[in-house]
Amino acid sequence: MSLLAALIFLIIGFVEYIAVQRVIYPALSWRHEEAKVTGQQGIAPKRIMNIIKLQSLILMPIIGFFYGERIWNMFG
Repeated sequence: MSLLAALIFLIIGFVEYIAVQRVIYPALSWRHEEAKVTGQQGIAPKRIMNIIKLQSLILMPIIGFFYGERIWNMFG
């Protein structure tokens, strides 16, 4: 049951990562490039995407593996 939950959470994390990469990353990148012109750039969009990749593809399956049984019992 834990492996199934980990797989489900991995799929959810993968879909989340693809959605963020296609919807949010272009806007982040555009704003960062625009801010570089004025000298007010903050954190690089690539760094944000690396954090989201870590969360989506590593932390989500780990959460699914350890807490999948509890989450499964809440809904079923």
